[in-house]
Amino acid sequence: GSAGRPLGAPRVSHRVARWVAPSARTLPPAMAAPAAASDPKRVAKVLEFMNTAGKLKEVKRTGWVRSGVRGAESVADHMYRMAMMGFALGSADGLDSGKCIKMALVHDLAESVVGDLVVEGEKHRQDKITREEKTRLERTALHNICSNLGGEAGEEIRNLWEEFETGETPEARHLRDLDKFEMVLQASEYEQGQSMALPDFFRTTEGKFTTPIFKALDQEVRARRAKRLKEEEEAHGAAGEAKRARTEEPA
Repeated sequence: GSAGRPLGAPRVSHRVARWVAPSARTLPPAMAAPAAASDPKRVAKVLEFMNTAGKLKEVKRTGWVRSGVRGAESVADHMYRMAMMGFALGSADGLDSGKCIKMALVHDLAESVVGDLVVEGEKHRQDKITREEKTRLERTALHNICSNLGGEAGEEIRNLWEEFETGETPEARHLRDLDKFEMVLQASEYEQGQSMALPDFFRTTEGKFTTPIFKALDQEVRARRAKRLKEEEEAHGAAGEAKRARTEEPA
């Protein structure tokens, strides 16, 4: 009806139009999927790449496992939060956010083949391999993955990985700091969540950050950790005093 509508005002329809996905026939040439995308060989290569990347969900971060962390995160877990941090922080620092996200997603891709090799931290938690040997193994694995995938994507992944390893561009320096900081943050979370001490992860990264944002983030995490440890020590001391007082009470 027209109740509530001023005389002469146009009738307004409240019906919401349904979005209908355009068929391949109606897409303009620029949007239509190229014939090569459905090529059986290409499909096989993409599936192989997806299977390789999927293995990162099963590869546990070695440092946590050897430190006794329960339910240690996977390499894929680590890379996911790195990508989210690259998304959140990249453009704010004047960097290419998209490039940061991509670099985060590929920097540990070789670990799907060689595993998460440890060459830092306490000796008994390290693998019997040099840093140079680790890089050589990872480079070989990464290049094979990229060659098998082929195309522009394979080339871009290879270039991003090499850029990260070299660490000379602003995005690479940002991501190398981000890589270390994500570990520091995770160590702090494990300490709190599992009531354990992981000092080695803080010791090996202390003073190693080069970018202002990660220097500030690292400093904040360490300050909060120091406060938490002090409070825990004080609470433990108070509990000990109370226990001694109870035992010393006359019967």
